[in-house]
Amino acid sequence: MQDSSGGSKSNQVDADGIAQIAKALNLQYISMREDFLIFEILESNLGRKKEAAIPAEAAVEIIEAINRGAGRMEEYEGWIDPENGFVEFEVRQEGIVPFRRMSTEKFTFDIRACSHSHEFSPGINRDADSEMVFVVLHVTSSDGSTCIEISPNSSLCVPLWPVELDSRRLRMQSTLKIHLGRSTEKVELQRRALSLANSFIFELNARHRAAYSLRPRMESPSFRRAGQSISYTVRFPKTPVPENVAALFSIPNDFSMRGNHTLFYLSYYQILEHYLPAVHKRETVRKVRRILRSLDFDEEKDSSVLQILSSVERSHGASEGEQLRMLVAECVPEGKLLDFFALDHGGHFDKNGPISGVSAINVKSGEPLASQVAKRIYKLRNRIVHAKDDVRYAESKVLLPLSREALRLRPDIDLLRLLAIEVIVDNR
Repeated sequence: MQDSSGGSKSNQVDADGIAQIAKALNLQYISMREDFLIFEILESNLGRKKEAAIPAEAAVEIIEAINRGAGRMEEYEGWIDPENGFVEFEVRQEGIVPFRRMSTEKFTFDIRACSHSHEFSPGINRDADSEMVFVVLHVTSSDGSTCIEISPNSSLCVPLWPVELDSRRLRMQSTLKIHLGRSTEKVELQRRALSLANSFIFELNARHRAAYSLRPRMESPSFRRAGQSISYTVRFPKTPVPENVAALFSIPNDFSMRGNHTLFYLSYYQILEHYLPAVHKRETVRKVRRILRSLDFDEEKDSSVLQILSSVERSHGASEGEQLRMLVAECVPEGKLLDFFALDHGGHFDKNGPISGVSAINVKSGEPLASQVAKRIYKLRNRIVHAKDDVRYAESKVLLPLSREALRLRPDIDLLRLLAIEVIVDNR
């Protein structure tokens, strides 16, 4: 790779520039090989391996962007460049879309004259080096001030997969780009770009059945949790399980569902819901029997009979959160919970943990552990299912399936899985 003066691009990348790239992308520099910088990847993202080769020409552009104030977004994979009014999101493409070689010629694109520089034209494009064929989607606002496109990545979003040094094939991915074409304050640029990206992706799906989604940014945890124990003795089954409960418990193991952590969470939560009525009824019967066995109970006295009525009425008026607390307290041994929270969860369940709007767990607080656990899992369940545009839920923002928080749910899913197992065993 030569620049316009005939020199190698690698000569334009010094130690300070390499350090800038490593910090921005959470990489660790290994070596320079030909015109590629070789890094170790410190983040554990889907599809990303241990090492990556970044072309020197891309490294030069990344350094220039960092120097003018560009940086990675916090919630999504991609870059924001306030000075140029430019945002680039990495995207997922689900399934075969209608924008492909045989049918793209049927489509027209809403394009007007603009001041932006676009590398590709809408429709079918072919990369001469790799002989890859790819589709470019491009639209422009009515005044020509803003452009949106889905096209091969720029140097800022060069894929960090291992690559053949003599091939460009694996260093290409689709990204969604927002061009405002003018310097824009970072917060406003991010708000505007995210709004346009979401609207564009929605209409591509709703109008054209082209399913794209923004790729959330997920950093690997800086700790290793001890795994839960595994039995190495396979036995003839002794735990009868209702068919619907068995189906719900198996959902997180379905390969087609992997990555949808909110669905995993709700599947385990629905197992608890299945047993709520039975355990609640069992607790109500226990309380009534306790009243009947009382030494001062007299069936001839209205006050004694009213104790039974009052107990049953309170039982019928119990909220789901209260029933859940009762379920955990009745079916899950406290020792199992103590053992779980004794594991290293990297502060996940602390007050400043990565999941907002839920209760922290403090085994030394004096509040029963079952009560703390029930509060947390119920609040988290509400964050997942309450997508209502209602002021009652304003303080608890909806937890979206592909959000950064959702990708950090693993410890909460492990907790709920433990509860589901213990409740099934207790009610066999």
